[in-house]
Amino acid sequence: MRIEDLLGNFVSVRISGFVPETSRCRTLQFSMNETMKFCPGQFLMVWVPGVDEVPMSISKWTPPVAEITVLNIGEATKALISMATGDWIGIRGPFGKSFDTDSKRALVVGGGVGMAPLRPLVYNLLEEGAEVTLLIAAKTKNDLVFHREFSEQTNSAFRLITTTDDGSSGFKGMATEGVTELLNIREFDTLYTCGPELMMAKLFRLATKAGIGFQASLERFMKCGCGICGTCAMDPTGDLVCLDGPVFTGVQLKKLSDFGRHYRDQMGSKKEC
Repeated sequence: MRIEDLLGNFVSVRISGFVPETSRCRTLQFSMNETMKFCPGQFLMVWVPGVDEVPMSISKWTPPVAEITVLNIGEATKALISMATGDWIGIRGPFGKSFDTDSKRALVVGGGVGMAPLRPLVYNLLEEGAEVTLLIAAKTKNDLVFHREFSEQTNSAFRLITTTDDGSSGFKGMATEGVTELLNIREFDTLYTCGPELMMAKLFRLATKAGIGFQASLERFMKCGCGICGTCAMDPTGDLVCLDGPVFTGVQLKKLSDFGRHYRDQMGSKKEC
């Protein structure tokens, strides 16, 4: 394999538009090669000139327009959100393993900007004939990502539920509490999720108890995105989030002692989630 292929064939792209999602969250649009192959759950390495390169989930792909949804939580994301139409960024990828959409009755749970990789997943599941219940969780109704878009969904096989910590929209409480209620009244064959890792770890336990499939998109610090640097390795297996993930099944997660417990910072030091 050529090193260019391994690294994801870096290209420079111009931002063509923005979509405000919440007060701190914004979707960036740009054009890419129409032949790009993308499956829900994969990510890009996004270079912000003069700042950093960071992994970002692809939140929509309608060739040739790609979208990434950015939450202002650090130096690189702050710079991305502050950019203007016509500004240049660098892109490599897509990288990583995607969601397996072999489901007939799916429960999709997104916490905050974790909705980004789940957005295309929901549409793929519906296109493949699955019944989809989407639960969007956030602290308040103003933090619900893609809520307006999915509230306008008319597919009879789709159901939208919201949970907010303060009760300003939908069920008052945590996403895990809302899922507990759902599992008591409806049957699902797979739970898909992305969001805070402590939330996903609790959802994993709920899915295991209910005897249904589980898939989660994990986030870790990455320098390369393609398995060279090893900074996203998970203990004790050494699985790399960039190559073996970012989507992991319940079977895989059972072997990862780090899941829901630890992550590594930029220096490789282990921290508690």
